[in-house]
Amino acid sequence: MCLELNDEQRVAVEHNGGHVLVLAGAGTGKTRTIIARAAYLIRTGVEPNRILAMTFTRRAARELTDRLGKIVGPASLGVIAGTFHHFCLFTMRRMPKRFGIESASVIDRDDQTQLMKLARGPFVAPKEQFPKASELVNVYSYARNTNRPVREHLNKHTDYDADTIEKMCQVFAAYEERKRKNAYLDYDDILFRFAKVLHENQEVRRVLITLYDHILVDEMQDTNPLQWLILDGLRDPAKLFCVGDDAQSIYAFRGADFQNVHSFTQRVPGSVVLKLQQNYRSKQEILNVANWLLKQSPLEYDKELRAHRGKGIKPRLIEFESDLDEANWIAEDLIRRHEEGAGWRDHMILTRTAWGSRALEASLIEKRIPYEFIGGMGLLQAAHVKDLLALIRSAASQRDELAWARYLTLWPKIGDKTAERLIAGMSVLPRLEDVLAHLRSALPKRLDIVRGPEIVRKHWEEPPMAIAESAKFISPLMEEYYERWEARRKDFDLLVRIAERHKSLPEFLETYTLDPISTTTALHLDVEDKVALITVHSAKGTEAKVCYLIRVEPGQYPHVRSLGDRDEEEEDRRVLYVAMTRAKDELIITRSNSYASMPVFWGGAMAAHSYGGTAYFLQDLPDSLVEKEVLG
Repeated sequence: MCLELNDEQRVAVEHNGGHVLVLAGAGTGKTRTIIARAAYLIRTGVEPNRILAMTFTRRAARELTDRLGKIVGPASLGVIAGTFHHFCLFTMRRMPKRFGIESASVIDRDDQTQLMKLARGPFVAPKEQFPKASELVNVYSYARNTNRPVREHLNKHTDYDADTIEKMCQVFAAYEERKRKNAYLDYDDILFRFAKVLHENQEVRRVLITLYDHILVDEMQDTNPLQWLILDGLRDPAKLFCVGDDAQSIYAFRGADFQNVHSFTQRVPGSVVLKLQQNYRSKQEILNVANWLLKQSPLEYDKELRAHRGKGIKPRLIEFESDLDEANWIAEDLIRRHEEGAGWRDHMILTRTAWGSRALEASLIEKRIPYEFIGGMGLLQAAHVKDLLALIRSAASQRDELAWARYLTLWPKIGDKTAERLIAGMSVLPRLEDVLAHLRSALPKRLDIVRGPEIVRKHWEEPPMAIAESAKFISPLMEEYYERWEARRKDFDLLVRIAERHKSLPEFLETYTLDPISTTTALHLDVEDKVALITVHSAKGTEAKVCYLIRVEPGQYPHVRSLGDRDEEEEDRRVLYVAMTRAKDELIITRSNSYASMPVFWGGAMAAHSYGGTAYFLQDLPDSLVEKEVLG
């Protein structure tokens, strides 16, 4: 078998010089090129075990070796292919004394959080306002992967006060001591330990640089500073062949360093940059908008995607009065297309955040459109929403044991056993009033528990009021349980708005919680033909015939928090670019006036940009590139 290559791909694959960065634009055959490079090296005499291929997922590594095997046969098994973590751990296990990991055990993220919780305990008083263990793990992990001392990262890049930072550093020191005492390695230690020894122990480095002649790197734009140190330490005489796209670097929040690609030739003297600009995914009209977006940047992305598939339909830019209007229109458009013969799977809805898709998700559920949420927590899957619905369901039926169990165990000092005992006494009672009387008798000092169902029953024929008052009642309990409560609480506001469409709570419950269409087919994987509702950060590598890109409005692109920060604004531009280039045949961009109250508006730019940025990426989008519509 031989892969067909275009001229740009062939030049990259057959490059015989030194280090090379292949800037592979969206849809230009990045994976094909890196596989063809490995096959070319083997066919020109390079021993397979002298080739190291670094990927970001195990699936990508498997795909590489599987497809390579179809080209070169069993020789593909000799290629060392895996993630950075896999390669580093594999190498350290071969010389454990050199890396100081003779008896080390690797712990996963859950174990890491549990260990951080143990380290945190002695330093934090009950109910003290202090970052939870999971947040501490995130801060610690980001600092390690960006190769910064934790204290420096906290001082320069967070808003914690000096006392909190000092205590956090003490917790981190205790966490590291617990790791040392138990011979644990967390995921961040794997890269950190490898990079540290590679650069500080010249004997180890001399051994490692003799092992490989060629290092192939997939998704170079996603590498972080630690991963760059690893590649930098392994090169010469080994040649780097890095494939990536600076315009698709969108993971700075995970520590990815945009400069690893954008400044590659400065960091690797004598290296060259080759480009792949022939796009095999999208029609040219879609690429025209994406190309225009990059050209507005003060950075030089210096690429112009060309469509192999030729011309097609001009993208649409549709403005709505509200996000609910936007959601309803998209749902109706999906139904129309499906009735005309299109599969649900032919459609993808791209959202910046899980929260940004809440109104749309509600419309999909209400109209029984099967979908799968990818990259975030769906509205009805969110634990705090389930908690609120459990309260409403418990008021609807004294026989709903699951709802009562969830509601009761929200309360302090009521565990599973107590809840089970209370429910056993309730199940034989005929009416809700009897159940509430039973609870008053069983819990004479906890009468506040009974108030929840009473509030729901009081507003039984007023669904919005019932949800609003129930949320107000239950929120103080949840605030103790959940991180980022203010962001979560906004889901309740959306539920109130959704409930305005219903005349009674039973109707609301039937639509959103009890109907098997909404709780299995729509939200889970019981059907193959379904719409993909996906966050942009999860969408790289995906595509669909028709893509709806929602909430493309001021305050989102760029995000209001990014305004004035060049690096963050430019990452937001790349996020939008990635979203646009998922579409194969049709791109529909939608927005609403939901953010009209913000200091950024459709027609104008926000002042005081330190580097001449823009308050809204599409404010100067030429009419010639899209069909503009206003609905509602």
